[in-house]
Amino acid sequence: MFLVSLTYTSEMTVNTDFVDILEVSRSNNERDDITGILLFCNNNVVQCLEGSREAVNKTYARIARDKRHQNPLLVDYRMLSKRLFSKWSMGYLPESSATRSILLKYAVSQNFEPRLLSGESCLGMLTELSQKVVTV
Repeated sequence: MFLVSLTYTSEMTVNTDFVDILEVSRSNNERDDITGILLFCNNNVVQCLEGSREAVNKTYARIARDKRHQNPLLVDYRMLSKRLFSKWSMGYLPESSATRSILLKYAVSQNFEPRLLSGESCLGMLTELSQKVVTV
């Protein structure tokens, strides 16, 4: 079985209950042996999922069909030798002053637009954020 990492971005629809998404995601990910991290900023999501190829692919397919996510975009998919976010079934990085300086380091402009980042930049940003910002 292959261990993979999938990173995507999407825009959340208006009035989405983000707390509900986190709770359900954590439960589903624990069940499916998926780990990862999620950043929510400017109504955009950047999420990295890690696990077996089959479980990660099924999870992303479900997310891509979810009407709460608009314009999902797969930005990185790679084989892993080990998980980067093994501490969390779904770590959460809310928008804050602590995340802002790191986001701007990776952004191409003052406005954080994750769709403009490379897969490498998204993964680097999530990794750095996970090491410096407390996740809830």
